[in-house]
Amino acid sequence: MRGDTVRHLFVYGTLRSNSGNPKAQWLRKVAKHRGQANLAGRLVDLGEYPGLLPATSPLQRVRGELWELPDDPAVLEELDRYEGCHPDDPEPHEYCRIVCTATDEDGVRVWCWTYLFQWPAEHRRIIPNGDWICRD
Repeated sequence: MRGDTVRHLFVYGTLRSNSGNPKAQWLRKVAKHRGQANLAGRLVDLGEYPGLLPATSPLQRVRGELWELPDDPAVLEELDRYEGCHPDDPEPHEYCRIVCTATDEDGVRVWCWTYLFQWPAEHRRIIPNGDWICRD
């Protein structure tokens, strides 16, 4: 899958529509909400926000939302700035933007962008249910 053809974004933390974050409000204005979704992975609790890690078992899923992005590179650039992984941001970046597949509410797999946590996480608490909004 070529990254320049990906038109969806999977969000799992502070960008979710019910998070109350101002950047989530911005996302609602520039993108179209496509509903709830999930993808293979694990969430770590980083305090004020979560981090997505690759799954280590097929049963590990992360809950979030799918957003359809406009055909405007400035939107992804703004998201990269928010996530601290824009080329102008100092290295090492905490996150990197990757292409993955999420499964929507109807069971359809959708190619999408998401942000993967890159820093060491072995001492971080895993969110067992994979849902930042309804974490225990």
